[in-house]
Amino acid sequence: MDISLSTISATSAQNVASPTTSNAAEEINNSLQLDADVGRFVSESFDSVGDMKINDISITELLSTCIDACRRGCEVIRNVRHKLLQSSNVVGGDSQFLCCGAVKYKISNDPRSALTEADEASQKVITECLNDCWAKEIRSGLIKIVGEEDEGGDDFVDSVSLQDMMAHFDKYNSPRIDQEPIHRDLLSQSDNTQIIDSIIESACDKKNELIIFIDPMDGTREFVENRIENVQCLIGITYNGKPIAGAVGMPMIHENKIEIAYGIDLPTDSEQPTSPPLSKLSGVKCFNTLNPLVKQLSGTDTGMGDYIDGEEDVKKLVVLSGDSKKPALTISMKCLESDVLGSFGDSAPPIRKIIAGGCGNKMLFVQRRFEALSERIRHQEGTDSSSTIGSISLAPPGSSSWDTAGPTALLLAADPNAVVTDLVGRPLVYDGEHLSNDCGVVVSAGHMATRIHREMCQKLRNDEVLCETLGVSRCDAEII
Repeated sequence: MDISLSTISATSAQNVASPTTSNAAEEINNSLQLDADVGRFVSESFDSVGDMKINDISITELLSTCIDACRRGCEVIRNVRHKLLQSSNVVGGDSQFLCCGAVKYKISNDPRSALTEADEASQKVITECLNDCWAKEIRSGLIKIVGEEDEGGDDFVDSVSLQDMMAHFDKYNSPRIDQEPIHRDLLSQSDNTQIIDSIIESACDKKNELIIFIDPMDGTREFVENRIENVQCLIGITYNGKPIAGAVGMPMIHENKIEIAYGIDLPTDSEQPTSPPLSKLSGVKCFNTLNPLVKQLSGTDTGMGDYIDGEEDVKKLVVLSGDSKKPALTISMKCLESDVLGSFGDSAPPIRKIIAGGCGNKMLFVQRRFEALSERIRHQEGTDSSSTIGSISLAPPGSSSWDTAGPTALLLAADPNAVVTDLVGRPLVYDGEHLSNDCGVVVSAGHMATRIHREMCQKLRNDEVLCETLGVSRCDAEII
């Protein structure tokens, strides 16, 4: 199905993406302020590398190839799970995986550090897909690829023959790129092609740097412990340290389909009145799958409950976290519940807590609950977005750039007012070198949730115990 894009003023009251919580087989797309020539970076100041320039790279084409690569990586995940279910590495059929050769641990016996065959095999497929489409750009340094399972090698590998690489695709029953070329046009239109045309001004002290972050299987522990609805494949694109586009693959929430949510969030220089408004694109694509899924699933079950769980749930603040016992999470949760919400008195919203794994999984829940609440508000007369309470997700140190880059772009494409910071309110770093989110992650969407987010971070940055735990100085800088 072709995506139908619509042009909406960035100042319009409809500046909220349509919900993606309906029929999973239906493609849903919402775009904000789409202008001339498909996804081009337009800036005369961009440096060239040889005959190539970074503004020659179409962001919609790049994201399209990431969506297709993500789909093929999801096929690998389904294939590995199916083989595991048929092997002796599984106890009780559909209960829980054992560690008899199928699972390795980066940290001995720590389930959060689990590494499976699916992680490495999926990354190999995704990376080869991107290399196939963007070989010149990667070779020239215009595009850098950073994957969770990298072993310190170059982004482009010449030593692997085409025959050996296609054998890898065959092994995991993922569509071969020599038989089914990667799609560059998944976000194009058949009629009246509209184009995202955004001027991205880079500061003179920064490089023009485009990085693709890959988490081939986010939620490996969920995969190992059979909470497969929470497993995702994440690809994020950053430009000069800011997430601008992403694809989030959900390989096992449907029996016969792979669902890919995507988003583009291209910021412009707000200080220049001639700059075009924010350009955004948000939607979902579904693909028929080649690999079977044994466990029967219904709808878009996330294993975390509904995005809106009944009439009264609209009035609740959803708080998501993992089951980590790290002091940073304990301190942050106490600050949220006692210090911040406690100061609200009787006006404090009730809380619905969700304990779940997978960084991308929790971030997508924040996004989709916001979209569901926004859709509800649009259908209720006399209600405005300022009444939206929303959701907040807290995570201690432990995640990395590849966990958050893609989901952040999707969230901001759906809700320009969403907030993503570390525990002390600073923006996350995406420079391709400092890969760990050393000070944790806080994500929020919804009017009340973002307010609570900022107030909590303000208090946490003055908490001596937390700052000592994180190894940072108490900071008085303004919270984003």
